[in-house]
Amino acid sequence: MNFEIIFIHMNSIKNKFASLTQKKLINLSKKKLNKLSLVKSMIIGKKNVAGRNNSGKITVRHIGGGHKKKYRKIDFKRSKDSLGIVTSLEYDPCRTAFIASVYDFLNQKYFYMLAPKNLSIGDVVKSGFNAEVKVGHSLSLMKIPIGGFIHNISLKENKQAQLTRSAGTSAQLIEKTSRYCRVILSSGFHKFLLPTCYATIGTVSNEFSFFDKVNKAGRSRWLNRRPTVRGVAMNPIDHPHGGGEGKSAGGRSSVTPWGKPTKNGKTSRSKFLKY
Repeated sequence: MNFEIIFIHMNSIKNKFASLTQKKLINLSKKKLNKLSLVKSMIIGKKNVAGRNNSGKITVRHIGGGHKKKYRKIDFKRSKDSLGIVTSLEYDPCRTAFIASVYDFLNQKYFYMLAPKNLSIGDVVKSGFNAEVKVGHSLSLMKIPIGGFIHNISLKENKQAQLTRSAGTSAQLIEKTSRYCRVILSSGFHKFLLPTCYATIGTVSNEFSFFDKVNKAGRSRWLNRRPTVRGVAMNPIDHPHGGGEGKSAGGRSSVTPWGKPTKNGKTSRSKFLKY
């Protein structure tokens, strides 16, 4: 009788475990993050425009639906003098990295920042001219030692950061002169920046985000992603790759639906800084 009870109990546990591991779903644990936000003033509603312009025409394809999101205003600049303490680590639906809410003692206000790896609640973070070389501190490139790993890098002086902001990424400062600093990005690209540009010490948090798997079409729809149809599966009137009896290789280099080449094109619109 005892063996029968144990067998039934083990089967129930097995069924529960199978339901949790359905479709080999991989979700990273977020138990260490705060569920409630402390900075209500920095959270605003975000309207889903679904890739359409003011006249309702689709200008960005494969966007639509998805769960409602609220946008968190992140301080990407962090060039002014500040001394704060980390009050919470939170999830941000609009980015892959985690964010941290910080209370600034000098300016007596809360703000959000990108949370670097190994940042904990209660840590002190500084920015400005008097900041030390420590994880989470924001300071100019001229004060960062060569070989240091950085993120949240600004391209120009007194501008908000644009480089190395996604989860798990970091850049490395490899050369410094009085005129420029050379930074190697996670893509391997070398960028020349002014020594007065600001960056944050450390690597961006949530470094294992690439393990997360979607594994079903429904989860993509939750994330505001609509299906992408291949050009070779369309008719000739809909795409240059379309048509042909059976499966067709296209017979030409890959192009967009509007006939523009998709390979070997420049992706950056910025120019190199000249000194």
